[in-house]
Amino acid sequence: MIRHQLDAPYPLNPFWHLRHCQGEHLATVGDGREVQLDGATLRLRDDALAPGAEVKVWLSTSGSFVCALVRDIERAKEERRAAEAVEYAELNARLNTLRAEAEAFNAQIKPPVKWAVGIKDVLSGLSERSWGGGRNKATVNHVYLLEPLNSSRFKRNAGDFLCTATGDTNGKDWSGKKLETHSDGNGEPYQPKVTCKACLKLAKRWSTSVDKKVLP
Repeated sequence: MIRHQLDAPYPLNPFWHLRHCQGEHLATVGDGREVQLDGATLRLRDDALAPGAEVKVWLSTSGSFVCALVRDIERAKEERRAAEAVEYAELNARLNTLRAEAEAFNAQIKPPVKWAVGIKDVLSGLSERSWGGGRNKATVNHVYLLEPLNSSRFKRNAGDFLCTATGDTNGKDWSGKKLETHSDGNGEPYQPKVTCKACLKLAKRWSTSVDKKVLP
């Protein structure tokens, strides 16, 4: 989109300036290099536009008035909408791919009880400057047990993380929400990929030989 520099009349009515210093204002190109806007005549500094052409005028960040043809503005908006649609589709595809990868990976984790994906939240992940989800850069996704697990000498209670024995640090539970979900490209929730190395190492004891080759 081409922006055209305008020279405002001098002296410029302060009330006119106040009305037009914000937003875009529809105007018409007159004869020569004149742009008529609410009784004021602004002059095109360099470029000549066709008489009668519709333009929008606004105050630039540099403090001077500029204008652009309405058709150019609409074309630029359409191009931005098209580019945003492509970006949106690509983002949704990436999010759906992440869901598929997480579901395939988590399907290899087979403790003999019900489980979900959870995190040990931290206070820094609940601050005003964070996303508010209880995470920080070091946070990993754990196997969170929904039922007691008693397998040989390996024991965990419901509400424990697979990697953490009862009485050990199961997290401070600052947020009161240990389960972790992400959203796919359709906005549907899913359980993200387990990333805790200790949980994955322990999970191998309930996996087949094929699964053990895939799990880290």
